[in-house]
Amino acid sequence: MGGPWLATHLWEHYSFTMDREFLERTAYPLLEGSASFLLSWLIEGQEGYLETNPSTSPEHYFTAPDGKDASVSYSTTMDMSIIREVFSAVLLSADILGKSSTDVVQRIKAALPRLPPIKIGRDGTIMEWAQDFKDPEPHHRHVSHLFGLYPGHTMTLEQTPDLCRAVANTLYKRGDEGPGWSTSWKMALWAHLHNSEHAYKMILQLITLRDPNDKPDNRGGLYSNLFTALPPFQIDANFGFPAALCEMLVQSTGGDLYLLPALPRDKWPHGSVKGLRARGGTTVNICWKEGTLHEALVWSGSSGNSLARIHYGDRSAVISASPGQVYRFNSELKCLKTWLL
Repeated sequence: MGGPWLATHLWEHYSFTMDREFLERTAYPLLEGSASFLLSWLIEGQEGYLETNPSTSPEHYFTAPDGKDASVSYSTTMDMSIIREVFSAVLLSADILGKSSTDVVQRIKAALPRLPPIKIGRDGTIMEWAQDFKDPEPHHRHVSHLFGLYPGHTMTLEQTPDLCRAVANTLYKRGDEGPGWSTSWKMALWAHLHNSEHAYKMILQLITLRDPNDKPDNRGGLYSNLFTALPPFQIDANFGFPAALCEMLVQSTGGDLYLLPALPRDKWPHGSVKGLRARGGTTVNICWKEGTLHEALVWSGSSGNSLARIHYGDRSAVISASPGQVYRFNSELKCLKTWLL
């Protein structure tokens, strides 16, 4: 599933830039090809679902019914989450490009409702496998089955609250310890659950100073040169940390912008950030004081935008944003002023 996962980044690039030429010439052909592969990979399985078989969950394993450890099954949650992301990206792209009547699009529309749903296990956590197998390593460093919350979009607090509660249970059960890349991922996941306290806890874990001469382990942390620890060093967490930090301050979908969704107010009572990019071709500056939004500047470039709503806490406001126009909002999400870039 590595190829399809990489293909989702092409759609993400378009989502942030609104570069139609890139979507048409570069992203869509590769997304369509990835979707075609996935359609050919899926087979009809139990209860009429379309399954992946064989299927694994990265670097993890389970206890099979015969009591032996195994790592190969069918339709792991990560498989299904990635497939949904690719299929969704193709449908959205096809709608933009006027390709909704193609054979691939019609096959995707027929396949989507036949994919197995994400399931919650007996212990209240997200099931990593299609069956509720016993987990011989409950504190495993990987959280692949939570892909649908981040970096995916199939689980959200608004649309799938039950699944998000199960995600939180999963994170508590897996524990906080892990290498830097795992810590960064958990930080982003907690941010998408709007749990600022736990996201901040992951920050502290990641920036713990480590001695490069210590015996290698999976505790994460930083060397004195700010490379993340996992000898010789691990670039995943150096990239993942700022990405997760941004998710604490701004989250977005194609039409919705969320300001300070996971701000640790008691730790960062005052601050500002400039130039954060959001989906829908949007750029954001934010200033907060005493743990509360003070003002936000929002604008989009000449490529257009799809921003329709802006959110802060329990407040929401509808916005009809014009390209090249800057909008200034206060803590009540009232637009105080607009001007041209």
